[in-house]
Amino acid sequence: MFFQQFWTWLNAQLTEYVSAKTAAVASAIEPAAITLATIYVMIWGFLSITGKIQEPIWEGIKRILFIAITLGLGLRLWLFNAVIVDTFFNAPSQLAAAVIGAASPVSLIDSIWDNGGTVAFNLWNKGGVLNGDFGFYLAGAVVYLIMGAVTVYTFFLLALSRIALVLILALGPIFICLLFFEATRRFFEAWIAQLSNYALVVVLATLATSLMLQTLSAYAIQTAAHGAAIVTVDALNMVLCASLVLLIMTQVMPMAAGLASGVALSSQGAIGGLARWSMGGAKRTSYEFGRGVLDGVRRQPGGRWDSLTRLAGNRAATAATSLASLGTPRRGGTVIPRERAMPSTSRNR
Repeated sequence: MFFQQFWTWLNAQLTEYVSAKTAAVASAIEPAAITLATIYVMIWGFLSITGKIQEPIWEGIKRILFIAITLGLGLRLWLFNAVIVDTFFNAPSQLAAAVIGAASPVSLIDSIWDNGGTVAFNLWNKGGVLNGDFGFYLAGAVVYLIMGAVTVYTFFLLALSRIALVLILALGPIFICLLFFEATRRFFEAWIAQLSNYALVVVLATLATSLMLQTLSAYAIQTAAHGAAIVTVDALNMVLCASLVLLIMTQVMPMAAGLASGVALSSQGAIGGLARWSMGGAKRTSYEFGRGVLDGVRRQPGGRWDSLTRLAGNRAATAATSLASLGTPRRGGTVIPRERAMPSTSRNR
């Protein structure tokens, strides 16, 4: 139950982090927020007294109440942890747990890891170097690797959404205080939109995770039931099912973000972008190096504006061609002495 224990510890740490950081942020912005609120009230009062603005007394009372409530929420954290944090931090997980009918989706991850470990252990017991089949060792290692990748990546998706919510909630007092002015209220609206987005991401990711992991868990339990009679084909089928689940899980977060009209938190965006960048860089590097090799074979010197990769290929090909020419035997022609080719002038005298 490693994942469940770690999940419990992580939630406790994140809850303490939200409480501590929101209080620290509120204390840091308190002088500036109070100063702005005071200036706002003074300017509004001056304009009302001089007759520059005309509005009913009830509108003025509503302004004062609005400022008081905003300062209470942003600086004194009235109902912030009890309402806002609980709504966006705990409610998505509770809703997902009620839908899937489990206390936590992490318990399902532990079940898959335990069943996968049982399958891998049975394969290892049947393996041997001299008195058994070495292929069972390889099959057990592959099962451990694939099942570990599925469980770790799934847990990573859930933890990533959770941490994103915590980071945005920690900055809540700043965005609440931005409600003072009409021009800055859009930042508060964007903050609420991001909280809603990541809360929906948690729900959808949990639902998709439970659906796919239930399929994998059923297959893992069926495979582990073979016990000592397990064969490599059974393990291979489970590995293929786990690989399919892993590929589907990489698309969960972009799908959830697309439904929420937000930014994808999935590592697929980062890893996919890194893979595309590395593949593009590898193609460009191999292309430039190949051009340099062709230039070196043709004995063409490198240009001033050539890339370093192309110059490296040119030098490598030139060096290889020179070494090859030194090793070839000399053909044709007659070797004559130096005196005959270049007679000395002193002897002629």
